[in-house]
Amino acid sequence: MNNKDKDDSLTLEILQVIENQNDVTQRHLADKLGVALGLANSYLKRCVLKGLVKVQQAPANRYLYYLTLKGFAEKSRLTADYLSTSFNFYRDASSSITQIYQQYEATCLKRILFCGVF
Repeated sequence: MNNKDKDDSLTLEILQVIENQNDVTQRHLADKLGVALGLANSYLKRCVLKGLVKVQQAPANRYLYYLTLKGFAEKSRLTADYLSTSFNFYRDASSSITQIYQQYEATCLKRILFCGVF
């Protein structure tokens, strides 16, 4: 996964979490994303600067986060990209496995041993 894919993935996760729970804290967001608090803060600020998320101060030094219309559109785009990439991966994997089985059939092999970590 390259840096753009990782950024897109984290941005999508942030947008999904905020859509589902607007009273989310940065600490909760960091835990959900599996990143450090500072990195979650950085990604959240980036989303705010891009106009994807709106911040509103709440009582007791807390903030509420809302998706903007641009945020909903970006979430939809990122979700479509993710699904497209996933489907392509599974299609490619299926094609590769089919090709391997055809090679084994051509050589009249009767047994195949699969090894690996699950």
